[in-house]
Amino acid sequence: MLKPFGKKPQPSEYRTILKKVNWQRYEQVLAEMERNRTARFSYYRGNLEMMTPLDEHERCHKLIESLILTITDEMGIKIESFKTPTLKREDLQLGVEPDTAYYIQTSDRMARRTKIDLATDPVPDLILEVELSRSDFNKFEIYAALGIPEVWRYISKPGDTFLKGQFFIHYLDGNIYREEDYGLAFPFLPVGRILQFIDQSDVSGLAAALRDLRLWAEETV
Repeated sequence: MLKPFGKKPQPSEYRTILKKVNWQRYEQVLAEMERNRTARFSYYRGNLEMMTPLDEHERCHKLIESLILTITDEMGIKIESFKTPTLKREDLQLGVEPDTAYYIQTSDRMARRTKIDLATDPVPDLILEVELSRSDFNKFEIYAALGIPEVWRYISKPGDTFLKGQFFIHYLDGNIYREEDYGLAFPFLPVGRILQFIDQSDVSGLAAALRDLRLWAEETV
């Protein structure tokens, strides 16, 4: 008698690491795969990690970005965003590709730009990272070395409950990141309100969540 099958395992984001990759090869890989690529690359002093995000990853990213763009629009805050930018410095032998990098205090300098070059450009004021699988690299060490002042992280797992994850705000204090309920870019916006927005989007839909977010912003600031 055949036994019933168990639940089908959920797909996971695919990650692979290549060792002993020099900087020239890393740059070559980025150039060769510049067009029509979905993989994200992180480089840590000779080690290259490649990650292919799932659809849920992109949905989480777009959802949180809609919150950021709505808040800045409501508050009249200038912002420039760069989707999946390559943040790298050869002198540090480090490179990373967050979901989005945002310029707020220095938005005027980055207007009408299409790429970030940390050799001449300021570092982003805020970056957003969605994690549906854990990287083998210490991303905080990379971001601290690059001097990123604030990091937002949404951590969840693939599957039907991917919008029931955890949200963290970290700001750079010296050379380490500290977790806080409020960030530097939007000191009036607590972690709890971000999670409320994500949950409401899941339950009631994005349009309703955005309407309530605008009302909350009007009453809060």
